[in-house]
Amino acid sequence: MKMKLTIKYLILLFTIVLLSSTSIVKAQKCNYTHEKVDEFSGEVERRILKKHNFFFQFAFYRLGDDFRLESYVNIPGDQAFLIPEGSKLSLKLGDKSVMELTSVKNATPQSFVSNSQIYSGFAMTYPITKEQLMQIEEVGIKFIRTYLKDESYYDMDLKKKKIENTKDYARCILLN
Repeated sequence: MKMKLTIKYLILLFTIVLLSSTSIVKAQKCNYTHEKVDEFSGEVERRILKKHNFFFQFAFYRLGDDFRLESYVNIPGDQAFLIPEGSKLSLKLGDKSVMELTSVKNATPQSFVSNSQIYSGFAMTYPITKEQLMQIEEVGIKFIRTYLKDESYYDMDLKKKKIENTKDYARCILLN
């Protein structure tokens, strides 16, 4: 009887170790949308682009020690405005703190047609520090607000799994 109990415990222990090791390996894997090493400088360029829906995508970007968050917004219609340099991106983190980033260049509209509808796409770029990325790695991003023009903005609310994913994206973009 004691022998059967010991074997059951060993099988249970082995199963737990096996399951936890596969989840650790999965958590450590980084899937970059783009990864390249510059032949001359040796600097690594990486991007992790994630599509939230047709209207909004965001990316974590790195070139050497230059880190950025990128925001891509599609707006219905052929828009004739630009989103000026200095526009804000507000991030509400998992610990309820707020991080605000400022764009470094104008975002001009790029018009395109999808399903017989005209849209204007805008790509904004926001520098972010290594320390800010480490904070995102720790608590994740819960809510993103991209300011467009005047008082208008686009909001993206992230659910629990996507909050966890933002932690992984930050961790992966920080890897050397």
